[in-house]
Amino acid sequence: MPAAPAPVTLVFGPETVLAERAVDEVVAAARAVEPSAYRSVIRAGSGDLAAALADALAPNLFGESTVVVVEGLDGADEAAARLVKQACTEPVPGLWLVLLHPGGTKGKALLDHIRKAGAVEVACPALKRRRDVIGFLGQELRRESRRARPEALEALLDAVGMDLQLLVGAIRQLVRDVETDPLDIDDVHRYFGGVADVSGFAISDAVWERRTVDALADLRWAAESGDRGRLGPATVGAMTTGLRGLVRYAGASKAQPEAALAAAAGVPPWKLRSLQAQLRRWRPEQIVAATKRLAQADAAVKGGLREGEQLDPTQKLWALERLVVELSDRDDAARS
Repeated sequence: MPAAPAPVTLVFGPETVLAERAVDEVVAAARAVEPSAYRSVIRAGSGDLAAALADALAPNLFGESTVVVVEGLDGADEAAARLVKQACTEPVPGLWLVLLHPGGTKGKALLDHIRKAGAVEVACPALKRRRDVIGFLGQELRRESRRARPEALEALLDAVGMDLQLLVGAIRQLVRDVETDPLDIDDVHRYFGGVADVSGFAISDAVWERRTVDALADLRWAAESGDRGRLGPATVGAMTTGLRGLVRYAGASKAQPEAALAAAAGVPPWKLRSLQAQLRRWRPEQIVAATKRLAQADAAVKGGLREGEQLDPTQKLWALERLVVELSDRDDAARS
């Protein structure tokens, strides 16, 4: 019989991708022993945390199992901290508690109590060294029961950059679209080669900051300095990552500490000022329209919008240029 997860798991550190993985693993382990277990997410700063915790931690009348995920533990007030301490020392049957802390020393007394109570701790440090990111890519492939040659992983990192969210998307695309096992360097070049010199993030930032001229210039430079046929997926992927951060930032409480806000948005703290500036340029309905256009663009740069359709590199570049102009131009967005 599968082993149940620990009653309390502390997920500690700023790397949101690793934190999401840790939460997913606890949920999967809980559902292995209790298939009906559901996930309840509570975010510090999104209301009365203590009240939400008290409700989530109360015994379930129907005996249902629950994984309670508390995000932004560093923002817990005294009332919420008391409930967390009680849950650590007096576990509720059928309930698994996952506590996310973005790192640092804020809330140290609560952290000390959680650790002394015997919580399982999962470290989620920021991955800054190249070899650590390469190791992470290898783990991602093993999760998908796939392999890659070392030179393929090096090439992927060169092409996509150090952003883990974007790298996860790249791995998923390769696993989905390429049957080769292990993946080799030609597979990576086919999808992501030729885009490292001009960062997809530079294009993405220009789009979400509505700098149409800069976005278009960066895109054309990337096309001239690399292989046009390989430009699309990485560029659209970077723009999707940028939009995801913007959406998460828009929905997060701005009253919480900087580290917690960055964790909620899934970006490093230095990126918050940029997101704040970007958000002022977008209305909610425009963000919805942009999400739909990115989905259409993803299909276009990989092939075409209809089954059996295949665009050539020039047509894909034209589709990318049109996307960049439509999204970044204020007047076009207003008509979306």
